[in-house]
Amino acid sequence: MSWGKDIPSLLLVGAVWGCTNPFLRRGMADDDNTTKATEHSSKTQSESKTNDSKHMTTETHPEKGHVLQSLLSFRRISVWLPYALNQSGSLLYYRLLATSDLSLAVPICNALALAFGSVTAWFLGESVDNPMRAMCGCALISVGVIICMMS
Repeated sequence: MSWGKDIPSLLLVGAVWGCTNPFLRRGMADDDNTTKATEHSSKTQSESKTNDSKHMTTETHPEKGHVLQSLLSFRRISVWLPYALNQSGSLLYYRLLATSDLSLAVPICNALALAFGSVTAWFLGESVDNPMRAMCGCALISVGVIICMMS
C-alpha cells in the first residue's frame, strides 16, 4: 500500500469531519434557541386570546413536529453548510476506503476526527470539562496514528 498518497486524504477526512461537528452542534443549538423563543411567544399570544385553558390547542403527534423542526433547520446556513462539508468528507472517506487498507484507514480517520473536533470546539469557546485531559487525549491519538502508519 502506498501511504504517501493516502496521508493527505486521511488528514483531510479527519479534519473535515472533526472541524464541522462543532459547527453543526452550534448551528442546531442556535436553531433550538430560536424555535423555543418562537414557541414561547406563540404560546403567550394564544393564551392571551383564549381565557379558557381547555380550548388551547395541543399538537396531537409531537414526533411529526420534531421531524418537521429538524427538516426546517436546514433553512439556516449555519446548519446546512457544515452538514454539506461533512458529507463531502464522507464521500472522500468512501473513496479512501476503496483504495487503502481498511483496518488502518477507519481508526485513523475516526481518531483524527476526534482530535480535530476537540481542538475546533476549544477554539470556538465551547467548555471543556478538563482541558489538560483533552490535550493529553489528542496527543495520545496523534501518537497512536503515527504508530499505526509506521507499522
